Amino acid sequence: MAKVAIFGKTPESKEQLKKELKKFGFLYTEEKPEIVITYGGDGTFLWAERKYPGTPKALFRYSKTCVKCHNLPITHALELLRKKKYTIKTHNKIQAKIDTTTMLATNDVVIRNALPTHAVRFTLKIDGKQIDGEIVGDGIVVATTFGATAYFHSITRKTFNKGIGIAFNNTTIEHKPMFLPETAKIEFTVTRGEAFLVTDNEPRMVVLTPGKTVKITGTKEKARIIQF
Repeated sequence: MAKVAIFGKTPESKEQLKKELKKFGFLYTEEKPEIVITYGGDGTFLWAERKYPGTPKALFRYSKTCVKCHNLPITHALELLRKKKYTIKTHNKIQAKIDTTTMLATNDVVIRNALPTHAVRFTLKIDGKQIDGEIVGDGIVVATTFGATAYFHSITRKTFNKGIGIAFNNTTIEHKPMFLPETAKIEFTVTRGEAFLVTDNEPRMVVLTPGKTVKITGTKEKARIIQF
C-alpha cells in the first residue's frame, strides 16, 4: 500500500482527496510519503517540494498558473498511480550561497532591488570572468529549466530546456538573457544600494548590502515530477 501525502489548495479539496485515496487503496500520511499529490498551482507544488524534497509529485490543476499540472480527472490519475502506469521526470535544482546561508531553488533564484525607487548596482561574474563592468537595474533572475516558463519568461519572453538561464531585470542598458551550462558558477556582488535574495516562493529573504556576494551554482538535488 503506497503512502501518499496531499498538498491541497483548500482544506475542503484536501479532505475530498483523502477520501479518494482510500477508495484506491492508498494510505494517507504526512510522514515519509512515497508520492505527493499537489492540487493547486505552481506555488502549491513549490511549497510541497520544500517540505518533501525529491519525493515524486503528481501535479493537478486548481489554478490557471500551473503550466505543468495535469488535466486528468483525479480518479483516473489515481487509478494510473495504483497500476504504476506513469513515468518520472527529474528536474535539476540550483542553489544560492551567501556567507553561511544556502538556499535551494526548483524554479529560480531572484535578486532584486530592496527599494522600488532605487536601482541596485552590481557586478556579475561567470566562471570567474566579469560580465560588462558595473550593471545598474532591478537585479537578475537565475532560472532552472523547470522555472524557464515563470519569472524568467516574463522578463525575456524566452524559454530554454537545458542548463541555467539568467534574465536581467530592467537594467539601464539592455542585457540579453544568458544561457549557461549547469556547471556554470555565477557570482553576483552588490556594489551600491541594497537588494533582496529569494528563491522560488519561499517567504525567507536575505538582505544584501554593498560588498556582499551571492554564489549561484547547480546542485545534485532534483525535483521529481510524475507524468501520465
